[in-house]
Amino acid sequence: MSLRETFPKTAPKTAPLKPRLSSRYFLTLARGDDIKCVAVRPWTLYFVGGIVPLVAVLTIGSAAYSIFHDRMLQALMTRQAEMQAAYEDRLAAMRAHVDRMASRQLLDQDSIENRVHELVARQSQLENRAVVVANLAESAGIEASATASLPLPSIGRSTNGRNRQAVGGGFVQAPAFAPLETRDAPALQALERSIAPQKPRPEPIAEDTPPLRSGKTSDASDTLRPSDRSAVPLALHLAEITAKLDRVEHLQIRSVGQIASTAQRKTTQLRSALTSAGVSLDRFAPPRKTAANESSAVGGPFVPLKADGNGSPFEREVTRLQDQILLAERLRQALPYIPLRKPLASVTDVTSNFGARSDPFLGRAAMHTGVDLRQPYGAPVVATAAGKVTNATWTGGYGNMVEVDHGHGVTTRYAHMSAILVSEGQQVAAGAVVGRLGSTGRSTGAHLHYEVRIDDEPVDPVRFLKAGAQFFAQR
Repeated sequence: MSLRETFPKTAPKTAPLKPRLSSRYFLTLARGDDIKCVAVRPWTLYFVGGIVPLVAVLTIGSAAYSIFHDRMLQALMTRQAEMQAAYEDRLAAMRAHVDRMASRQLLDQDSIENRVHELVARQSQLENRAVVVANLAESAGIEASATASLPLPSIGRSTNGRNRQAVGGGFVQAPAFAPLETRDAPALQALERSIAPQKPRPEPIAEDTPPLRSGKTSDASDTLRPSDRSAVPLALHLAEITAKLDRVEHLQIRSVGQIASTAQRKTTQLRSALTSAGVSLDRFAPPRKTAANESSAVGGPFVPLKADGNGSPFEREVTRLQDQILLAERLRQALPYIPLRKPLASVTDVTSNFGARSDPFLGRAAMHTGVDLRQPYGAPVVATAAGKVTNATWTGGYGNMVEVDHGHGVTTRYAHMSAILVSEGQQVAAGAVVGRLGSTGRSTGAHLHYEVRIDDEPVDPVRFLKAGAQFFAQR
């Protein structure tokens, strides 16, 4: 049996076929008994599924844009306006700051001009004061070289910087009572002229000026700092000059005080001498017109020196000095007419004092109206004060007698002289020789009978001799 017979031929089995997927989608629409079936291809469904959301998004976006567009535009415009206003405010602040700096420079400039004017005026005042002090010192009889010299500031022009003036720091030594050197005034005036026309103006903004930074104006102040720094040296020099003028004024005040002290010391000495003599200064006022006054060739209207006792320290010192100088001048003019000198040049012996005594001829009590001074025969007899000779002849018991009228009721008598060397009516100075010592008249020997009379009443001459010795010893 063959293999084919053994294994009969059978038909091959095939797998069951799966239902074929449809290439379309069916959309069934039913309404009551009416049923519709719509076939939709897949790509159509995919297209519709993609387009519908996109359209929805676009629709919603368009609606949102339409709704919020005006608000966004308004917000942007508001922001732009705020930024513009902020920049304008900053520009206005910058402009105001520049104006303030310029105004401050103007004020500083005016202040410097005023200080220069004050320095010029003060220098002129110190010059006038120096002349016043010199005149007062001369009136008080004090040499200008006796006081310390005053350092006078020298003012000059500086070459550092444009339109800048500097005040020199040098000193020039000058006498305390000499006027300030006039070369300082032109320098101050040149400084004043150079400053006056210069009016600072705001500097223009440079092209490369960096942009504004929010809330800061330091750039504008930085641009103004060089001009501020240019004024610093001048201010320092003006302050230095002011300090030097203060020192000059202080030394002038001190010099006036020294003159016043010296004048007061002199007046105190003479007052003490007059007090010791027992007389008043008013009696010895100098005559209003003398030969010395006529030969001095001075005059003019009386203009009192203006000095306020309640004013500045200098004026107070000048007022005090005026009082002392007036008194000292009065004493100085009165001194030649006060019989304080000795009638004999050398030391003398007092043989008979003033007052009651026993008369040398009669032996009875008598009033001795003078003092008897013994010296060798022929010794020179001098006038003890300046005056006019009213008697120069033989006068009874006085013998050869000279009487000198010193004015204001004060007279002196020189008796018992051997010779008379003056004539009646002659003007004699203090210390002038009027005769020679002798023993004429009621005299027991060579001596000088010396009398001092006030209002024709004899007073003790010894008081005047002692006061004069004390006064001239102090000088």
